[in-house]
Amino acid sequence: MFIVKILKDIFKVLQTDVSPNQVAFGAALGIFLGFVPGVLWKCIFFFLIMILRVNIGAAFVSWTVFGLVGLLLDPIADKIGYFILNLGFLFNLFTSLYNADIVPFTKFNNTVVMGNLALGVILFYPAYFFSKKFILYYRSHWREKIAKWRIVKLLTASSISYTIFK
Repeated sequence: MFIVKILKDIFKVLQTDVSPNQVAFGAALGIFLGFVPGVLWKCIFFFLIMILRVNIGAAFVSWTVFGLVGLLLDPIADKIGYFILNLGFLFNLFTSLYNADIVPFTKFNNTVVMGNLALGVILFYPAYFFSKKFILYYRSHWREKIAKWRIVKLLTASSISYTIFK
């Protein structure tokens, strides 16, 4: 059931006429939702996704994919976060952030959280760039061919697929 929902979202995003920039930006912001643990960080990035003109479907698909990838990358994120948090010249910045009112609730001082934030920042532009290139290539070469497939017609017809797969 979950896989069908993901496939439905992917095909809806690919088959619509939404701007490739909006889809790519949504996919890139979805990386942060997938990588960063903690409710407060997810709320912050979810709020950004809601107020910016991005494709929400692409963000949710990216969130799902990178949420699973993020679990596998946690040991690497831990090492990256440890490295960042132990940089001497950032010590005063981290101390002042920790002494702020709300910032400590983000748990930025956790090595996994800091490492996942850093991975999200590192992967943001490549994800945006490759998502945009893929969307443009898909729409120019594969869109009409794949739109004729029965499974795509079934998945993109919202009321029909909802009734069948419910």
